[in-house]
Order: sequence, then structure tokens, then C-alpha cells
Amino acid sequence: MTVIYSTAVPGTGSETETPTRRFHTTADRMVDRAQPNITNIYGALLRGRDFKPDVNTLGKRDVLGTVTEEKTVQHKVDGKMEQTTKEWSFFKLGEYKWMTYAQAYEFTKNLGAGFLQMGLKPNDRVLIYAPTSREWQLCAFGSFSQSMQIVTAYDTLGESGLLHALNQAKVDLIFLKADQMPVLARIMDKVETVKHVVYYQDLYGMPKGCEEAIEKVKARFSVLTIDEAHDLGKANAVEPLLADGNDIALVMYTSGSTGKPKGVLISHQGVMSVAGGIQEFIQPYLVYYHDIVLSYLPLSHVLAFFVDVYCIYSGLAVGYGTPRTLTDESVRECQGDIKALRPMVMLGVPQVWNTIRAGMLKQVDKSSWLVRKLFYGAVELKNTLREYNMPHNFMDNIVFKKTREATGGRLKFVITGGAPINRNVQRLMTAALCPMIQGYGMTEASGLIAVQLPSDSTFNNVGSPCPSVEMKLVDVPEAKYFARDGKGEIWIRGPSIFKGYLDNDELTKETITEDGWLKTGDIGEWTEQGQISIIDRRKNLVKLVSGEYVALEALESTYKNSLFIHNICVFADSRMTQPCAVVNIDENLIAHMADEAGVHYNNPSEIASNKEFIAYVLADLQQVAKRNNLAKQETLAAIRIDSELWSPENDRLTPAMKLKRSDICDYNNDKLEDMYAKMGLEPC
Repeated sequence: MTVIYSTAVPGTGSETETPTRRFHTTADRMVDRAQPNITNIYGALLRGRDFKPDVNTLGKRDVLGTVTEEKTVQHKVDGKMEQTTKEWSFFKLGEYKWMTYAQAYEFTKNLGAGFLQMGLKPNDRVLIYAPTSREWQLCAFGSFSQSMQIVTAYDTLGESGLLHALNQAKVDLIFLKADQMPVLARIMDKVETVKHVVYYQDLYGMPKGCEEAIEKVKARFSVLTIDEAHDLGKANAVEPLLADGNDIALVMYTSGSTGKPKGVLISHQGVMSVAGGIQEFIQPYLVYYHDIVLSYLPLSHVLAFFVDVYCIYSGLAVGYGTPRTLTDESVRECQGDIKALRPMVMLGVPQVWNTIRAGMLKQVDKSSWLVRKLFYGAVELKNTLREYNMPHNFMDNIVFKKTREATGGRLKFVITGGAPINRNVQRLMTAALCPMIQGYGMTEASGLIAVQLPSDSTFNNVGSPCPSVEMKLVDVPEAKYFARDGKGEIWIRGPSIFKGYLDNDELTKETITEDGWLKTGDIGEWTEQGQISIIDRRKNLVKLVSGEYVALEALESTYKNSLFIHNICVFADSRMTQPCAVVNIDENLIAHMADEAGVHYNNPSEIASNKEFIAYVLADLQQVAKRNNLAKQETLAAIRIDSELWSPENDRLTPAMKLKRSDICDYNNDKLEDMYAKMGLEPC
């Protein structure tokens, strides 16, 4: 029987708009709160304290120290193999330690009281400049306990971005990890409103330079550790004072893929309507007050934040990890976070899953012909059986045992979000690991717009509208997307929509219509089952000289099927008949790839610009285009290679791991000009 995931609202739709659709079990309403009547984020913690005070809610691992190892690296110089030695540092971690709901309540209540004693008032702003951790969430909930607002800043944000957030949001207190203290010390004379600093540190101590930076910061601000702020509040205890649901909870800065980050104003009720919406459909798949979720994505990004809040509200324990310590290979004398926690649910962005897929398939391809045949056949068979609701888990302990053990062996499903995931990646993960579900959201919608159910066996869609929103598609005539074909720009409305951009009424009015519709900028298409597929991004639609449009993000997702590349940034404009691209290949792998391809070279640093090697990679990408039925105008005409790994630290990716096109373009300008010349184009 065909499952219908969303329902059209009677009396809606027009020549230029599809009918408005809602989640199929809440077609008569939109969920505007979490049960029972919770519209404040701190109420999520209160619910757990009242219902299961002694159950674990927030877990962390102490960093006990570091282990340094020397590794020998081979490379070819002037045709001869030579060896060099490099030092690598790894963390040594303890076991997970847990706070119960009662303990988390007491700590956050006291921390909020401590902030009051330091001079803060309701609606004052606390900026969190720290990596994802239990301390991050304790600070957030401590602030919420006294109606203070949180301002988010990615811990990888540079000095200019941090200064912009501090001053625009008129921050009163900054909370940070000791490691970030040197950044604050360098900009403190330009900070306008901050009066207080609260920090925490790892058990094993501080990196070099942090103590000196703390002393410098003390000359300008009142500085306390998180424990000192907590103890101050404990000695001057007050009861929580909760904000109204419509009051602002967060000034959440977008990750800034284009221009300066924007401060998005999100209400308490906006977040809790998402939590209530999730509860409508996810309950059958989880065991509350038992199951565990691994949290390691940036809490300054809305995806990780709303999932954490939902977990605290619903009774799913949250164990914190870091990207650097996830696997056994990335730590020493202990297990990685995944094996140590053995979670039932885990989140990731496409870049994480693409890397896991590439590593998995490279291992499979080294195996015998029989093993490769068995593995790929099992992937197809399991997905087919799952599609027809037939038994399929019998293969898990035969073909996929190692991949499941690597993630602790208890995963029920994993969630991917932040950007579209490639179909082949989702199929592989669903078969070899556990069901992978796509989510679609944005900061301006308090996180979640649409999501697949774990039982959904379809691909190429992000599921149905979350019960906290309703959705319609609106004509984009210049790109030939029309509602009559079930395609158009995605517009959403509901209680989770943001309250506007900080100090930018003009942009707010451009983004939200007078009757409350948020224009997402994404191009969607309805499936026959009422799911939404993201097929384009309005700002990334580029018109070629032929008059045809190409979708840059969609092409990048397809070309990531290549096992050779780490990342790719596609470029096109109205002068071109076909796109070109800058390809990112890790310099640690590039020599190995050249050896396998039989490309002669004298020095690894020269391979990225070796014409023979470039042609080899381009040919592979063109084969990817052919296998995925891309049209000629979507097939790459030229590429150049950047061997420096793109990351948030070097400003090639946002903290949410999205491409920063303008920065990649600026850094690789010589490569772009070289490609344009090869394609017979004048420089831009």
C-alpha cells in the first residue's frame, strides 16, 4: 500500500502556487508547542526533572591528556622514493560521565542565578563562543532559566566575525572555552558592550598562551570560571524566571556562506513547536529515557541545537563528542566517542557521510572479486527488500557486521542535514549501517522544515513537512519551474518561523511576506507520496550562453560520487556552454592516486598542476556525469585541482561545512583564469 506523507489543505492553491500541504496526521492544524503546553525551552528540562529526575540526560568525557606519535610518510622526489617523519597528536579520553535531570536542573538554576548576581538582567544577551560540549548547553539553559537570550558564534569564527556578533547583538556576557581566550584578548579593545566573561577548560589543562590571555582579559572584564559563576548563584539562590513563549530565546548567526553572518531572531515557542512537531511522528522508533544520541555537530548551528533540545525534552540522553575524537583511529589508549557511547541515533552533514562512504568503498575495492560482488549485491538486495517491506536485517551480521560494529552496533537510524545528500551515499549507509533519513531545515524556521521517517524506504527526497509548518511551491518562471508541474520555490508558514533579522528590517520584509510566508530560496518538487525533493537553490541557478540553466549545488552533489575527490566547487556563468570546477583532493592522497594512475612525477607538490593528472581526474568526473545521465551542458569542460584541504579554519567552508564560493573563487583565482583561457573565454 502506498503511504501518503502529506495532505493538501482544502481551498488552497492557484495558477502560480501549488496547494498548501501539511503533515498527514496533523492536516487540520500546525503544532505550536510541545506537550503538555511547553512553550519555553527551559520547560524541556523541567519536564525531565519532574518526570524522571534520576535519569541521565547530559554526558561528557574528560580529556585526560595527549599522546604524540611519529609517523613515516613516503613520497617521490626526482623519481626516487624518500621518507619523512611527522609528529601527530591524539587525545586520550575518559569514560562518559553523566548528569541526571535533577543535577542538570540544579546546576543551570544556580548558573542563571550567578549571572544575575554578576549584574545581568532578563533579556540581556549571553554569547557562547565554544565548541559543542555539555558546558555549552549548561550555559544556554542557565541563561534561559532567568529569561536571558543566547547569541551563538561558531568556535571556528575568526576575529572579525566574532567582533561583529558581539557588537551587533550588544552582548553583556561572553561564555567561552579557555582555548578561545587568546582570540578575545586580541579583539577586546574593540568590544563595545561586554562586561563579563565566563570560561571553562579541559581537565588536563590549557593550551599554551591561554593563561596569559586570561590575565590580559581580566584587565578589561570581570572574569569567572563556570564553577565560580555556579557557586555564586548557589550562594544567592533564586527560582527560575521563564520568558514568554513569544520572547526571543536566541540570536542565532547563520554560517555565512555569502557575506557577513545574519543574526536570526528565534523565539522560545519557535523551538518548542519544532520539538512538539517531532514528537508527533518519531515516538514509535525510539525508547525514551533509555536511548542515547551522539551530539558532535556545532551547537551554534540550528540543526544540532534543536535536536539537543528535543532530546532533553523527550528523554533521550545526549552524549557529547567532537569531530576529532569520533573514531578509534583518532584517539589513543581509549575508544573513540562512537564506540564509547554506542548511540542509537547520530547526526551528520553530507561531507561527513561522503568521507565515510569513500573510506568504506576504498576498503571494499581492495578485497577480492568475490567479496566485492557480495558486498555490492547485498547493498542492492537489502535496499530492494526494505522498499517492499520484506525481511532484510538477516544480512547485518553476515555482510555488514564490521561496519555496524564500528559505530557501536546499536544505531537505529542516522540523520543527515545541512545540505542535500547524494542518493548513492544514502543507499549505501542505509544498507551497510542503518536507515539514513534526510532532514531539511534552516535557521529561519527554528531548524526543521521537513524530514523523512525512519521507515521511509524512498530516496531523493527530504520527507514531508514537519507538523510545525505548512508548505507550498511558488512559480519561478525565469528558471521554468511552475506550480502546475508540482515544482517551484518552497514557501513555509507556521509557529516555528523566526521573528526577523537583527537590525535588518529591510531583509526581513524581503524574506517574509505580509501574510507570514517564509521564502526559503530553495526549489522543490512534490513527489506522488507528498514528500518534498530539493532540486535546486534559487541563487545557485546559473543561465548558460545557450539559455539553459544549471544548478550548481545539484551538480556538486552528483560529482561527489567520484571516489577520487574530497570536495568540489562548480562554476558557471552566461559566457559558458558547459561548467568548470575547482576540485579539492587531500594532498596526503594525491601522490597515491597519481601512482595508481601511472602518472609520472618528480615531486608531490607538482602533481596538482600536472596536466596528465588533471586529465585523469577530469575523465573520471566526466564518467560520473555519464553514469548519472547528466546532459552535455551539465558535464564539466575543465577542472583545476586545489590540494589544500578545504575547511572552516581556512575559510573555504562554513562551520556547517557548506562551500564558501567567493572565498574558494578568490583563493583559486589563478586556476579559474587558467580554465577560462582553456575554454576560450575572456577573464572575468
